[in-house]
Amino acid sequence: MKDIYWEESWVSVLAEQEKLLRYSAFTRESALALGMKILQLAQDNYKKPAAIRIVEDGITIFAYKMAGTSSENDWWMDRKLAISRMTGMSSLRSYVEAKVGHQPAGWLQRPDNFAACGGCIPIFPANNTAPWAHVLVSGMHHHEDHQIIADAMAQQLRMEIPRIL
Repeated sequence: MKDIYWEESWVSVLAEQEKLLRYSAFTRESALALGMKILQLAQDNYKKPAAIRIVEDGITIFAYKMAGTSSENDWWMDRKLAISRMTGMSSLRSYVEAKVGHQPAGWLQRPDNFAACGGCIPIFPANNTAPWAHVLVSGMHHHEDHQIIADAMAQQLRMEIPRIL
């Protein structure tokens, strides 16, 4: 995969986002509300088409593709999910952490299986155990795919978070 836009300051911003964006509970109804919030932000704030998916234990519990997206977005989301599952962090943080040398880029051995770029954030419980679900977006710039998820989660949790954009 070619290099994508990123800034070194994102290392701390992304870690802080993941520390703050924790849920005391995450239900299927929470997933529906989160997916709809992402859709609304894509339409109102970003004005770009997005494919949205929320996956829980390998089961898609929310999916929506705006006009202008295609099966290629599924390809991207599958690979973003794979990198997040491998590293235990967001797909964008995985990329940035590897670029600054904080973790090995293990996905380089099988690059067709992984997409280290923005667009997948795990939903962690407040007690920092294994993720309950993963939220995916594809269709915009990679850093926008990430930030729209983080913004929607922050709105759902009624909190302010640092932003990469």
